[in-house]
Amino acid sequence: MKNEVAQMDYDMPQLRQMVLDNTERINKNELMINQMRMENLEQTRKAVERDELLENSRREHDRWAQRMRETLDEIAQIARRSQAEQEKRDCEWEKRMRERETQSAENDRKMREQFEENDRKMREQFEENDRWMKEQFAENDRKMREEFKENDRKMQEQIKENDRWMKEQFAENDRKMRERMEESDRKLKERFEETDKQLKDTSLEVKRLSRQLSGTTGHIVEGLVSSSTHKIFQKAGLDLHNSGKNLKRSLPSENIAMEVDVLLSNAEMAVPIEVKTNCTKDDLYRFLHQMSHFRRLFPEYDGKEVFAAIAAINYEKDVAELAHKEKLLVIRVNSDDIFSIDSFKREDLLKF
Repeated sequence: MKNEVAQMDYDMPQLRQMVLDNTERINKNELMINQMRMENLEQTRKAVERDELLENSRREHDRWAQRMRETLDEIAQIARRSQAEQEKRDCEWEKRMRERETQSAENDRKMREQFEENDRKMREQFEENDRWMKEQFAENDRKMREEFKENDRKMQEQIKENDRWMKEQFAENDRKMRERMEESDRKLKERFEETDKQLKDTSLEVKRLSRQLSGTTGHIVEGLVSSSTHKIFQKAGLDLHNSGKNLKRSLPSENIAMEVDVLLSNAEMAVPIEVKTNCTKDDLYRFLHQMSHFRRLFPEYDGKEVFAAIAAINYEKDVAELAHKEKLLVIRVNSDDIFSIDSFKREDLLKF
């Protein structure tokens, strides 16, 4: 029986695992299992009631034996009292004492016989009760085993039926899902093609607007730099005047071209300034490359010292530091004077 119960405990986790793996059938399986549990609980309750009946019978027998023992104790007490009274009257009632002793011996014999008879009957009753209880336990055990086997058989049949049903459902669901996925892929493909076309059209429009906005912003920044550079260079100790902006030069034969956003100069030096809204490393290196052709494109500044400056509203990470390393003048936004020039030493600047 213990082996069968252990087998039941082993099958139940299997059933629970299967129910967990098959979510669409879990409610029905749990209902079926709960009904079986209720049936097992009802059978257990009946067995408990039979056990209680046996226990009540055993208790009744114990009470009867206790009453017999109490009766015998009372008889023994009476005998002892009688013997005590007989001893007190021994002197004057010697003859009656002998008769009473004779009677007492007879009573004692009868009592011993009665005790032996009662003890025999009690042993027989105990043996009969023990036999009856063993038969009842054996019968209950047999019925419970049969019921457990039947329940296990039904449960195995139900599990097989559920497994078959779930395989059919999985196959049907898989087919429907593949059809839906194919339909979804088709619709998504159409939608992606339409979205891609819209994005391409939007991207072209954004690029066009960006070019317009960039040009407008660049002109605004160039104007601000042009109007404030004379003042900021004066603060730095250099008296320069504005010699022009947006100056374009080229050598078509050598495919060389350059545009100077702002140009400052005096009798001794010239400072071309590259103006950017947002300055990147590529902007910096492009400006340095153009400055290598400055004297060829602007020969009127031969004989003067030429330094280069870069001005921007925003510098990307490390670009301003890189400009310092390349020995350029760095102009950036300042809350007090709109623009300000970073501190420098003239002898440390790069000459072109």
